[in-house]
Amino acid sequence: MRRLALVIACGAVWLILAAVPALADGGPHVMTVNNGSLGINADGCAGCHRAHTAQGPFLINAADETALCATCHGTAGAGATTDVMSGIQYRLVGAGSPVLGALRGGGFVTAAIDSGNPARLLVSNDLSSSDDQHAKVSVRIDGTGAVDPAPVTSAHLNMAENGLSAPAVAWGNDVIGLGDKGPGPTVTLSCASCHNPHGNGQYRILNPVPAPEGAGFVPATGPATVTDSPFDNPDAAEADTKNYTVIQTRGVPGTLSTYLLYAADVVDDGYGPETGDYWHVRVPWNTASTPSTGADAPNGIPANRTGGFVAFNTQMTAWCSSCHTRYASSAGDEPSGDALFAFRHETVGNRACTTCHVSHGSNARMAGQFSSTQPFPNDATVTYDIGGVTGDSRLLKVDNRGTCQLCHDPTGTLADGTYTGPVPVPGTP
Repeated sequence: MRRLALVIACGAVWLILAAVPALADGGPHVMTVNNGSLGINADGCAGCHRAHTAQGPFLINAADETALCATCHGTAGAGATTDVMSGIQYRLVGAGSPVLGALRGGGFVTAAIDSGNPARLLVSNDLSSSDDQHAKVSVRIDGTGAVDPAPVTSAHLNMAENGLSAPAVAWGNDVIGLGDKGPGPTVTLSCASCHNPHGNGQYRILNPVPAPEGAGFVPATGPATVTDSPFDNPDAAEADTKNYTVIQTRGVPGTLSTYLLYAADVVDDGYGPETGDYWHVRVPWNTASTPSTGADAPNGIPANRTGGFVAFNTQMTAWCSSCHTRYASSAGDEPSGDALFAFRHETVGNRACTTCHVSHGSNARMAGQFSSTQPFPNDATVTYDIGGVTGDSRLLKVDNRGTCQLCHDPTGTLADGTYTGPVPVPGTP
């Protein structure tokens, strides 16, 4: 019965999405449309704004910014392929399931991270290479093989729909230095705090500097630009709809074309909605011989242009650090001079913020003896009940503190290549 309900629900969404192919990727959020460079007669303004009957600030046609975004990107939205509330992406064209896959950033209400079933093959103790570690966190699926999102245990937005009540603090926001500056200011976040709804040419239309509202918030001193891939699909016969799922692989060096960057490429190569890895970004996800450098980035830009694995991670860490200014560290085993955030995990190379954390929301379960009572930097302990689990996952991708063990072997006994998780079929978790 559950499977039948899912099929009916997905079919309904499929029918709705099939009726709006003109939106494709970007929808009304395309910079060249909204800045007038492609003509002054664009009609996209009417999709979100009303001149005299607006229901919210900035003349938007909803009570607030997040509610407006949810009209397209929510569970009942019909105007976008990316459902950021449920943590999945739909397909506009093609046969079979309308679900393309699970969103890499998780979701604000549910997320499809297989947080309780990570796998690690420790080939060596060389932490400079993520490929040596083979840390894998696959997509959560049900008994039928369908993507199976679960309620989130932490999210960047506290919402009635997700029942979260974590402190709305920009942790570590301030100028790093001596003295007790406190954990960070209390802020108010909305979708537009991080994204530019009009488009700006950045990766996922991210604002150059995130802009939450709150007394005492200290913004970054300069923009943290995250370069995006070309808007136009090199294949003119296919849609420009981007692939925002966890299914990624290399770009083509020396060219603007990319591989599995666009949603149509995922379908063409036969990858199903359950394919992918929240830890790495390439598929097949257990290929041991693939080097850790190259265009291994979710924006798909080849390494010898302006992107690549290392450059993308550097950009993302800089962007996250625009709010969490006292978190970034190039040498985690040295004191920072900060009274609270004294010793910090490195955020360089393959240890970017997004290696361990998702941006929207995580369904990782923190039910362990120590994880469930892990306090925030202000000593607050969240004890809300989400699916029978207390505690907050801090947007991590693995239950309890399994995120640490995906890379670290403090006992020094697993260097013989022993699997500590299930052996997957190549290319499919």
